[in-house]
Amino acid sequence: MKLNWKKGIGFGVLLWIIVFVIICIFVAYKIPTESSLAQIIFILLSAIVVFILTGFVKPVNTLEAVKYGLVWVVAGIILDLLISQRFAPGMFSSVYYWISYALVVVVPILRVKKSTNQM
Repeated sequence: MKLNWKKGIGFGVLLWIIVFVIICIFVAYKIPTESSLAQIIFILLSAIVVFILTGFVKPVNTLEAVKYGLVWVVAGIILDLLISQRFAPGMFSSVYYWISYALVVVVPILRVKKSTNQM
């Protein structure tokens, strides 16, 4: 199946917005966002959101799932460059930042439908 670019970019932007809002909630309630615990929570929440969003694009194979993940990473990094970096200038040097984006590429693979053909 061909990658649906509209869904790919749209869900990539939606993913970024959801994570941005989650982080804003932490900031609004004065929960330290720089701590390792907060970063791990962000990574886990991001992975859950990616898993849910992947259910809407329904990748039929691993390659398609990875392609969606890569489109979402590109959309997120562009938005981070344009918006997030103003609030967190050191974000691109954080290992947690890159781990979260690595998971954005890997997690969609978990939603690929397994073949029911048995030999």
